[in-house]
Amino acid sequence: MANRAAKSPSSILEVATLAQVSTATVSRVLSGRRAKDDDIAHRVRKAAAELNYSVNYAASALRSDVTNTIGLVIPSATDSFSASLLDALEPVVDSDSRQLLLGIGASEAMQADRIEALCSRKVDGLIAVTTAGNDLSEVFDRYADTIPIVQVGGHQRSFRTNMVSIDENTAMESIIRHLASQGVRSVAYLAGKEVSFESAELFAMFHTQLRAAGLDTVSAWNRFGDSTVQRGFDCTIRLFGENGHPDAIVCADDTIAFGVMMALHALGMSVPEDIKVVGYNDSPIASATLPTMTSVRPPYDRIVAESLRLIEAGPGHPSHVSLPPRLIVRVSSTKR
Repeated sequence: MANRAAKSPSSILEVATLAQVSTATVSRVLSGRRAKDDDIAHRVRKAAAELNYSVNYAASALRSDVTNTIGLVIPSATDSFSASLLDALEPVVDSDSRQLLLGIGASEAMQADRIEALCSRKVDGLIAVTTAGNDLSEVFDRYADTIPIVQVGGHQRSFRTNMVSIDENTAMESIIRHLASQGVRSVAYLAGKEVSFESAELFAMFHTQLRAAGLDTVSAWNRFGDSTVQRGFDCTIRLFGENGHPDAIVCADDTIAFGVMMALHALGMSVPEDIKVVGYNDSPIASATLPTMTSVRPPYDRIVAESLRLIEAGPGHPSHVSLPPRLIVRVSSTKR
């Protein structure tokens, strides 16, 4: 007799027979549509494991409008925000017995292609982290009536899709208020790469909050550029080669802030005694630097929860949710 390894894969009927339930119950348990975690669910999962049975999502999609897949489009798998969002989203999707399909691309054309590809696979919902300056409204609007789409962060250009944004004004207000409480009188801002609507808006918020707190800046201190360690290092070296310097430097990303701290060390200046530094996105690097880095932490878990809630509501009901981030104060910006 041939052994099981040589047999064709187990069927849903075999799982149902072993678990002593109907095939419909097996389908509901393994697809996540049955919420109860009771003896029946345990029997089904145990039987499926014993028989090495897995759900054929492709075949299921042919029989149903539900594919149990969620699409995620991000600019990069290595930038801190996208990586942290992916880390928060994947286990939640997996716990619901769904699959996460990932598309990566930074340019407008690449992101549009990734969205097209995922939507053509009839994902149950799509979450998109757009690159600053990209306008994806055309591709969003093309699928908005059939697939619930959630844009995370950035500037909303399509009002037929959902939006989950971070309250950047609250973030900047928290940063400047904190620095003022630490005796800072002047601040530089190293902004993101593109002089886009998003970067311009953050830049305006920076100046608004400075004025509200009575702090100063100098236009030559405030620069746009890449979110890299090298950029933070180079900008800081140039900054301190000019006349005067700020009491603090606020950065659009933790990687920039890390480069700033490296440059300050090379210049013989101490953080936070001589210069205070604040990052953004609270990536793992923030708690690993010496000294540890103050950074803004986006509410990743809430972003995931709200995005999936909007997807569950289905297409045709666009909503905008704004979530406040949290300033994580560490040594790099505090008095000693």
